Amino acid sequence: MKRSIQEIILWEIISQLNGKQFAAVNVVFHWYEPNKKRDKDNIAFAKKFILDALQAAGTLAGDGWGQVLGFADKFYIDKLKPRVEVEIIGE
Repeated sequence: MKRSIQEIILWEIISQLNGKQFAAVNVVFHWYEPNKKRDKDNIAFAKKFILDALQAAGTLAGDGWGQVLGFADKFYIDKLKPRVEVEIIGE
């Protein structure tokens, strides 16, 4: 499952960032859920897939302490369009 989801994320990164690379980043995850059924920690678990895909795309050299300086999670309800938006703040 992780591999197939990461592949989808990877293609989004490639299409949206067009080869942009960062040495170090802060990342803000904006999680839009259709309702409040899932716990926030279960929702935010997916950040692992996103960070690994950023690394696989070459956007980040790694996803360790030196490359990911920090991250934040923000949660919203959008019944019509659940999604995640990832804000990358390069250093």
